[in-house]
Amino acid sequence: MRRAALFLSCLCHLPGHAASLPPSCGVASRTFDSMDVLCLIAPEAQPRHLAFIARFAGGHDDTRVSIQTSLAGQPLACDDGSKLESFAEDGDLRLQCRFAVAGGAQGDARLQVVIRWSHAQFTDYELMDR
Repeated sequence: MRRAALFLSCLCHLPGHAASLPPSCGVASRTFDSMDVLCLIAPEAQPRHLAFIARFAGGHDDTRVSIQTSLAGQPLACDDGSKLESFAEDGDLRLQCRFAVAGGAQGDARLQVVIRWSHAQFTDYELMDR
């Protein structure tokens, strides 16, 4: 049992077997109806599949919310299953951009997200592995 635990702990330190480092995100600027978020994504040997999620509360007939994404200063085309905007939806809302970061990059990938809302309350954002 001890040998198995030691073996598994050693695997975590080998390249290609380590758990992904969580991205580091922070708010670059904020107004009463928008927010710029900057996330640094550590490079890895293999491609990494991520999702940026923005949540809102209080949607109703004139609510408009959106996210606009860029990676390394270039517009980011989000994968299928993403939802980048919403208009006139009721209740709690969730937008998301699903994307991949290529493996083997030399430095942190910089994800920038502009979140905008009107007639809703922004609640939170999250960048997560998928």
